[in-house]
Amino acid sequence: MSAANLAQSFDDHAGRQPARIAVRDGEREHRYSELRAWSEEISRVLGVYCKSPAQRVGLMVPNSAAYVAAFFAITRVGGIVAPLNIRYRTQELLYYLQDTRAAAMIVPGELVEVALEAVARLETAPAVIQVDDAERCRVVLEGRPDAPPAPTGDSPPILLQYTSGSTGAPKRVIRSHAQLDYELQRLAQVFDLGPEDRVLGAAPFTHVNGLVRSMMTSMYVGGTLYTVSNFDRRKVLELITRERITYFGSVAQMFVILADTPVRGDVDLSSLRTAFSASAPFLAVDNRRFHERYGLYVRQLYGSTETGTISVNLSSDLEGSLESVGRPLPGVAFRTVDDQGRDVPSGEEGEVVIASPAAITGYPGNAEASAAAFRNGEYWSGDLGRLAPDGSLTLTGRKKFLINRGGFKVNPLEVEEAIQSYPKVREVVVVGAPGPHGDDLVRCVIVSASPCTPEEIVLHCRGLIADYKIPSRIEFREALPRTDTGKLLRHKV
Repeated sequence: MSAANLAQSFDDHAGRQPARIAVRDGEREHRYSELRAWSEEISRVLGVYCKSPAQRVGLMVPNSAAYVAAFFAITRVGGIVAPLNIRYRTQELLYYLQDTRAAAMIVPGELVEVALEAVARLETAPAVIQVDDAERCRVVLEGRPDAPPAPTGDSPPILLQYTSGSTGAPKRVIRSHAQLDYELQRLAQVFDLGPEDRVLGAAPFTHVNGLVRSMMTSMYVGGTLYTVSNFDRRKVLELITRERITYFGSVAQMFVILADTPVRGDVDLSSLRTAFSASAPFLAVDNRRFHERYGLYVRQLYGSTETGTISVNLSSDLEGSLESVGRPLPGVAFRTVDDQGRDVPSGEEGEVVIASPAAITGYPGNAEASAAAFRNGEYWSGDLGRLAPDGSLTLTGRKKFLINRGGFKVNPLEVEEAIQSYPKVREVVVVGAPGPHGDDLVRCVIVSASPCTPEEIVLHCRGLIADYKIPSRIEFREALPRTDTGKLLRHKV
């Protein structure tokens, strides 16, 4: 497949197998030829707003054929896809639309009002385009976009995502066609994927797990994608059973929910050749419960926004290596180092350092963060792990203070900003608390300015930040722990 434009590989599949089902949304089937025609229609509309290379387009659409059509429409006109979580609200949209300087924003009908409310506050607003089954492609607002600078590099950029550090604003991650093409080739290789595969798209396409490892991988190999816009445990089990799904990648939280689901009727997951969990640890105890219920174990996959997929546990003795994330993909390498950057022996804990052709080389516009994370062609992940003698990796923790909420990375500073805007709050600190299934809960500690309740805080946060960022543990204190110089001691909260 050509790395020049990944939309071309999608179009090629449509030319070779026009009648094959590309995407199935519930009961509705979209054949490759039909989906390509829809995508080309969106490209024609986008062409008005994406007249120069690498224009950014916000894509805020749930898992659906519309998402797939819009994604490849953006890449077809040389644009950069900026995925936006469908749960984002005003505060978040304003930040990301301003930072991306988006030329257009694509939303379904149910999110048009949310989009218009946000762009109305922008001086240079993107066009708003409605794309869904009801309105295949309709311009809702012409907009006044501000074109970003033209890109540099050997391969055109395709994807703009964000990753947050321990301080400051989210960092931009821009990956190219060549980088994603490399990752998709390796995923297809290690999982032995092809046109006959039936891929479950349950993880949100706004998240790297759902976007790259499910949606893009399925379209890359010419398979059939079954979209799930709202995760319903029984419907997912019925779908896997009825459609004989072969490939299911998701986050630990989803597999935990399925492990806890009492089986009713005929549930058969034996068609799954590949089931993997990524983005948060899937505890061995939960994996065993999943196996007891359905007769198969879930493999652990390790990746990051900066590097794409790094490794996956392909061991033939999966039962004996449930906590391992396996060995690196072909062409990818990792090592573990101490605080001085020296390699540590097998079995000792160290920071995981990665080298991959699929990885970015820096954060655009953020020289300080780039210098800290990218050195000598390697990415210093901030993750901690131990290497086994066979080269496989087991993750043990992380240096960074990001909160891993069911696979979504939550920047505490962003949550603090939302809570701090409530008049009854004097001070607030947000930290992660261990959850029951290996991920984190969002916990906040508040010093109030006047009597306040947890319910008030939750209500205030709604409409400002996504629901997965809203604290599930809210505590009130007389004061926050600080040093003599007034520095906040987060680890003592």
